[in-house]
Amino acid sequence: MDEYATRLIYLFNLYYSGDATSEQTAELMSMIREAKHDEQLSALLEEFWKNQRIDDVFFTKQTSDKILNSIIEPDLVNDDDSEDDGPLQARFFGVWRLAAAAVVLLIGFGAFYKFKLAKTKEQVTIVKAAVKDLPPGGNRALLTLADGSTIILDSAANGLLATQGATKISKKENGQLVYSSADNENDLPLNQINMLSTPKGGQYQIFLPDGSKVWLNALSSIKYPAAFAKDERMVEVTGEVFFEVQKDKSRPFKVRFGETEVEVLGTSFNVMAYKDDSISRTTLVEGSVSLTNKHINQRLKPGQQASVGASGKITTHMVDVEEAIAWKKGLFYFRDAGIPQIMRKVARWYDVEIRYEGTVPVRQCSGKIPMDVNISELLQMLNYMGVACRMEDSRVIVSTKQH
Repeated sequence: MDEYATRLIYLFNLYYSGDATSEQTAELMSMIREAKHDEQLSALLEEFWKNQRIDDVFFTKQTSDKILNSIIEPDLVNDDDSEDDGPLQARFFGVWRLAAAAVVLLIGFGAFYKFKLAKTKEQVTIVKAAVKDLPPGGNRALLTLADGSTIILDSAANGLLATQGATKISKKENGQLVYSSADNENDLPLNQINMLSTPKGGQYQIFLPDGSKVWLNALSSIKYPAAFAKDERMVEVTGEVFFEVQKDKSRPFKVRFGETEVEVLGTSFNVMAYKDDSISRTTLVEGSVSLTNKHINQRLKPGQQASVGASGKITTHMVDVEEAIAWKKGLFYFRDAGIPQIMRKVARWYDVEIRYEGTVPVRQCSGKIPMDVNISELLQMLNYMGVACRMEDSRVIVSTKQH
């Protein structure tokens, strides 16, 4: 065994036991990123990973697997637009070293956590109590009826909630609100406008009176009539909303947000129009939509995203649709995302205040993180991605420190 491999094993054992200095940790990570001795590192990781007990690590096995699966995504390691395909072995080791670093971090941090905090049960209790943790968001929403009365849906019982004319409003399981109308057109509440809104940390689904299905992300809203008119279906939204529109050629479906209007016949698309974002984005999954803003019209094809700024100018480009609708599938999906963009999503989902120490860090991050984890686990994952952040009271503090 040569001197390089001996040094690798020595540093790895120090890191695993929690005795490595910051300089030794940096040296180990640097060696992992290099292309030498992947076989020795592979053997080390396999041995320690197999021998690791679940109660030795900071994350549960399920969460650890989620982190690893997110980090090892090949499409996040290699830029889709890159022309440098390189040999297969080189691409594999690029993914391997990223995965190796993740495993080292998971094992090493777990050992460090246990080593530092397990001296006495009392010490563990004190340290854990000092850090406030927050659960992830869930199915939470407020329904405002045409008469101004409100229903808190997360605490309301399943079943019939209200009746407006011939339209019945019911709550189903798993965060779903359903509007169903009778065939009596003379008793349809066409002018009775309802609103479904989600708070920070809330999501909800609604079946509109025409059968169209809508998902609301955190801090979002949709206004709609209790029954649609014969000639069109019009709704207004804020925040982030995903639509699966029922086809009806005689009644085009229209979505308004700000000064922009989207018109469809039957399709799936995502609208993101938060007030704290300077740009609204409409992403078409399938079908066809037409955007209009200040007399400017733009038709989208599947896979295209339209961005509208304060000037009203519409720009379009092809995007990864999965990134745009990942929230609907329970994932944060970041691709070359800036720190402010990431933190806005964290603030909305966990209902926390974001503060920056010094200037806002200028860097971009890529990765997928499950949305069903507590904020403490999310922040650990973000730190692994290079975002220096921590919890203090009910705030997330982001520093300019580089990892």
